[in-house]
Amino acid sequence: MRPTPHLVVLLLVLVSLTAAAAPPPTFRESEWQAVQGRWRFEPDGQLTCAGETRSSLIYRRDTVARDLDLSVDVMFLGPESSAGLVFRSVGRSFYRDTTFYQFEWYTAGHHHGRRLSLMVKNPRWKQIVSPVLRDAPFNRWIRFRVRVEDERIQCFIDNERVFQRRDRTYRRAGRLGLHVFQPHRVQFRAPRLEILNPGPASTRTR
Repeated sequence: MRPTPHLVVLLLVLVSLTAAAAPPPTFRESEWQAVQGRWRFEPDGQLTCAGETRSSLIYRRDTVARDLDLSVDVMFLGPESSAGLVFRSVGRSFYRDTTFYQFEWYTAGHHHGRRLSLMVKNPRWKQIVSPVLRDAPFNRWIRFRVRVEDERIQCFIDNERVFQRRDRTYRRAGRLGLHVFQPHRVQFRAPRLEILNPGPASTRTR
């Protein structure tokens, strides 16, 4: 027996409503490893960077990927702060020998203030795009997202693509995480990760 068009429409509506009602992913302490600074896992599934040190870093535990789609909601609470998505990270000491990419945004008030940019650390920091200067809003959620496939890197803020770049510096797998530079509190929620093209290429270590 073939389903009627009305039944098909009803099923599609039910699927859509079920997906919309699904709770967002949460931060679980067992899935993350704090490397620098103090991070607090909240009872409601959010993550707070306490901002007690100049630089705070947390990695997703036991996760190494080359091609990925990574996103998180960020809330800035005031000036002189920042947040960044770190990916393809390899190394032992974050400042001495670790190399990676970072998609970042600084709030106003800092000498990097209002800077939205994509950088590579190799081992020095280097801009690989022309930064965009815009005011980051306070006290509301902003969606940070990066999509990386081989040498193609795309960066988004609230579904707006702000950068697209091809870069061959690191075409390898690496760790991924969150970085806050400046001693001010920042909140995070709803981390999402999709590993693209899983297989031998996703763990290549150039």
